[in-house]
Amino acid sequence: MKKIALASAALLLTGAASAAINPIPTTNGFSGALSIGVASSDVSSNMYKGDDNGRINHLGAPDSHGETDPLLMLDLRYTLADSRTQFVLGNQVHDALRLDYTQQLGVRQEIGNNGIVSAGLVFSGFGSKDVWANPYALGTEREETKRKSTGMRLGWEGILGSNFSADITRRKVELDEERSPSSLLDRNGNTTRFNLSYDWEFAPGHFLAPGIVLGKHDLDGRAMSNDSAGFKLDYGYNTGLYTLTANLYLGEQKYDAGNPLFGFKKADSSDFVIGANLLRHQLFGYKNVSGFVNAAYGKSDSDINFYDAEVKRVGAGVMYKF
Repeated sequence: MKKIALASAALLLTGAASAAINPIPTTNGFSGALSIGVASSDVSSNMYKGDDNGRINHLGAPDSHGETDPLLMLDLRYTLADSRTQFVLGNQVHDALRLDYTQQLGVRQEIGNNGIVSAGLVFSGFGSKDVWANPYALGTEREETKRKSTGMRLGWEGILGSNFSADITRRKVELDEERSPSSLLDRNGNTTRFNLSYDWEFAPGHFLAPGIVLGKHDLDGRAMSNDSAGFKLDYGYNTGLYTLTANLYLGEQKYDAGNPLFGFKKADSSDFVIGANLLRHQLFGYKNVSGFVNAAYGKSDSDINFYDAEVKRVGAGVMYKF
């Protein structure tokens, strides 16, 4: 399952966040952050398109392979302080927890003491990877194809002045060439994802944010369509010079129909992802530069062994805030 492979990569980028609610600045102008780094991973997945798993010889559990990837996160914002409006472009933390490289172009509007509402267009990330046109092809090099997604997100941070935040995203997913051997396995369609979280600073410098994640993949192939439900827990600790963050996700997926390649058995799965990130601020004496090291582990245990996945990933890099 490609999503678990992307989970670990994304979790390595989320450590810069210490809270889900990001206040709108009181001055006009640009702000944001840029992170650059590298990550090394060990991936076991038949669905994830890596550099060394183009050929498979059976429809059983996946073999593992190693790879090294660049890490890049951009968060660019422009604020109109008088109207309490902010325009945003870049990777989104909630997308990282949803295990993909989605970008957002949107606007955030503060509504007095009632929080911040937002709306934006979401689209495939600049660093997103291709997928296999036919993931089930045996004894030959599998061909790749482009996977595109576009849609809209609506959000509300600090709902009615509370510590609750929520967002909902609706996207259309399209593959240039879908060559799976049955129409029941068609991966084109629509996805919907809803997040609800509660932000809690339970002690000075300590931040905790539990939340729920609900999703629906309404795809053209009923054997690929599924409902998902999960629990996430984010923790952050800031000493001023150091920031430590940790992320946990537990979830499950329930599929609509059985898979024709596996005796019409459903590919229901249980998913687990954990990650940690340590930032050292004022790196080399520069106020706006931080260094980070991080690690993540993800596992998806499916009722069909072919869809099992496991990822171990470590990374390091630098972040510049402006």
